[in-house]
Amino acid sequence: MKLKFIILFFIFSSIVYGQKFHTSDIDNFYQAFDLACNDTTNAQKIFDKYYFKKGTKGLDDFYKFKIKDKEKFSEKVINGKEFYASIRQELKNVSQFEDSIIKNYNRFKEVYPKAEFGNIYFVVGRLSSNGTISKNGLIIGTEYLSKTENNSKNWNSSMLNNIFDFNHIPITVFHEMIHFNQNGMVRENNLLSYALREGSAEFLTELFTGKTDGDYKAFQNREVVIWEDFKKEMYQDKSISWRDENEPLRPRNALYWAGYLICKSYYENSNDKQQAVYDILNVKNNSDFYKKSKVEDYIKKHFR
Repeated sequence: MKLKFIILFFIFSSIVYGQKFHTSDIDNFYQAFDLACNDTTNAQKIFDKYYFKKGTKGLDDFYKFKIKDKEKFSEKVINGKEFYASIRQELKNVSQFEDSIIKNYNRFKEVYPKAEFGNIYFVVGRLSSNGTISKNGLIIGTEYLSKTENNSKNWNSSMLNNIFDFNHIPITVFHEMIHFNQNGMVRENNLLSYALREGSAEFLTELFTGKTDGDYKAFQNREVVIWEDFKKEMYQDKSISWRDENEPLRPRNALYWAGYLICKSYYENSNDKQQAVYDILNVKNNSDFYKKSKVEDYIKKHFR
């Protein structure tokens, strides 16, 4: 089955894959929020009792991976109570994206029949992450995905620049769903492995939804120097240390972008597009995949 451009060719049908959409953590958060705002001295205890202890498995995992500290969480929420109050109505309506999410899943399932779709947990965090996964499913940090034209009128520049649009939620869900289907990918402790894991999620998200989860506008006209910096060190260990927000050659999400380019080049050079999607999700040798992608030719063609 050869696919010229996957997104255009599917007739959508509503398919239920058994996953559940959990929104109770949002309800519990705002119950705790109201109580904590009226008793700020005991905010931490209140959030612990009415939010964390009543939480889903997804919130438990999100706490372990992303929130990590109840005291810091409580301080963040109370200090930013105007922000959390401003996004309340949007977060209460997060279930409106269920149909859109399922349609995206349908597209993916047609091309990758072995796809698995975990439960989706919509939680509220302390602006530390818009999404992650665990063995229990996909976990979406909704406060990071809450901006609308109306609710952001009084936000500061940092909020305006960093909070994603509310309508971006299905895009983040799809990105995390791709991570949920990467069990066939080899893991190595180097930059290239990390880049391919994140970059494949970005490329496939764009392929099936039309958008990437990250914003790469800041990379424009800097693509070659960022790529060359990545290429020099892509087999180095400890990828996290490479991501220096103060280093102009290593902007936020540079590794995601590098992996995205490799996967995009691999896909465009493949005659069998369905097989290319499978290969991207099941990379067995990172170095070999990089070479087969012919990404250097792609960069010369598009950026030099």
